Amino acid sequence: MDVWAMISAIFAGGALIWAIFRDKGGDNKELTDRVSTLESKILVQESTLSRLEEEQDEMKETLKSLGTQIHQLDLKIERILTILEKVK
Repeated sequence: MDVWAMISAIFAGGALIWAIFRDKGGDNKELTDRVSTLESKILVQESTLSRLEEEQDEMKETLKSLGTQIHQLDLKIERILTILEKVK
């Protein structure tokens, strides 16, 4: 083999190794940033979900309460109608 061919082969191998390690280092930082961003988004979504679940439970209780009140009003209206029919 020619000396220049060996030097070019060594140089090419070194450049390849340099590119591999350099790219991995940049990728690690980028991936770490993306993971931290995703973790923060997940935390926000979890807190939003828990808040929505609490609000949904409150709405269910309010709906039940309103249903009970409507039923009571219906009974009172029936009583009033009965009294009015007796008066006629």
